[in-house]
This record gives sequence, C-alpha cells and structure tokens, in this order.
Amino acid sequence: MKKFFATLGLSLLLVVPSISTAVAVAEGTSTGSDSSSDDSTTLTEAQKTEMNARLEKQKAEFKVKLAAAEKIKIELKCTAAQGLVNSVRGRIKGIETSRSEVYKNVVNHLTDLSAKLKAKNVDTTSLDADIAVLKTKIATFNTDLATYKQAVTDLVAVGCKQDPDGFKAALLAARTDLDKVKKDAEDVRSYITGTIKPLLVQIRNQVEKDDSPTSEGSTN
Repeated sequence: MKKFFATLGLSLLLVVPSISTAVAVAEGTSTGSDSSSDDSTTLTEAQKTEMNARLEKQKAEFKVKLAAAEKIKIELKCTAAQGLVNSVRGRIKGIETSRSEVYKNVVNHLTDLSAKLKAKNVDTTSLDADIAVLKTKIATFNTDLATYKQAVTDLVAVGCKQDPDGFKAALLAARTDLDKVKKDAEDVRSYITGTIKPLLVQIRNQVEKDDSPTSEGSTN
C-alpha cells in the first residue's frame, strides 16, 4: 500500500504543467515568419456552413463591426497571422492528448486506490466524493478545450480578407476560450493539490497507524 501511495503521488505531480497559448501569435498580425503547416484546414461545404454560423454568432456576441481602416489593416496582415496560428495548432492537439492521458491515469489510480482501501475496510466516502468532483472538473476542461480547438480552427479557416469581421470575431472567441481552458486546468490542479492530496495524506497516515504493531508487549 505504501508503494501504491508513492506511485500515486508521482502521477499527481504530472498534472502541474500549465496550458500553453496558441492565440497570441494572431494578436500582432504584422509578424512574417514561416506560415507553412502540414495541418490542413480544407473544409467541406457542410463544415463551412457550420463555421459561418459560429462566426455570425460570435460577431453578435462580441459586437464586432469593424471600421473601414480596421478592415484594411486585417486584410493586409491576416493571412500571415493565420499561417502562424496554423503552425501552432499541433500544440493544442498535443496538450489534448497529453492532458487526457495524465488526467485519465490520475483518476484510474485514485479509483484503484479506493478499491484497495475498501478491501482493507477503510472508509472511502470522502475519497469517492472527491473523485466524482475531479471527474466533473476534468470533463469541463475537456469540453472547453474542444471548444478552444474549434475556435482556433475557425480562426485559421475563415476567409479573412473576404470577412475581416469574422476573423476578428474568431480571434476574440479563441482568446476567450483559451482563458476558460487555462482556468479549468488551474481548477483541476488546485483541486488535486489542495483537496485530494491532503486527503490522501490523511488516509495514508490512518492506514499506516492501523497497520503498525500495537505498543502492547513492547519492551520498555
């Protein structure tokens, strides 16, 4: 059991890394570095229709109605910005894959621990409740990350010269969604470090106390 607690502790530490950003490169659209990417953004007609619907909704939500000068500025620089954003979209996919695996491992370890504790007649009511809350927080993170991915894809795929308002709306949406993802990741991390870890220490101490030999019969 001690070894299992130690292994679990290492798994929990893996949750600490922060979410990296992918939207910032589009904020200053004057950058002119390499815009190539193997990640295609070719959309089907159905996908274009869905994207346009999202963009119209975002234009209304963020009240985007650019002045002529702003449109010209975006039209001149947005293609280069889209290339830069596209080149970092793979980072989002990497985050999604790595975080999903880490969170899955943490939940699995905690669930396995709960089962082992039950087998030793240890009360796991608090641990099981914390696991349920953690799963909910992870589900929120996954949902918001998927939304962020979609927003970044729209930011890359929108015909920015034909629809600079749509490009601006997609940028604002991606920025907002990124903030949510960061908050979700911090929420998961804080819950693990501030709630679950202290509970595990408490449980471990109790298990070790119950497993230790009694003082009866010990020599003075």
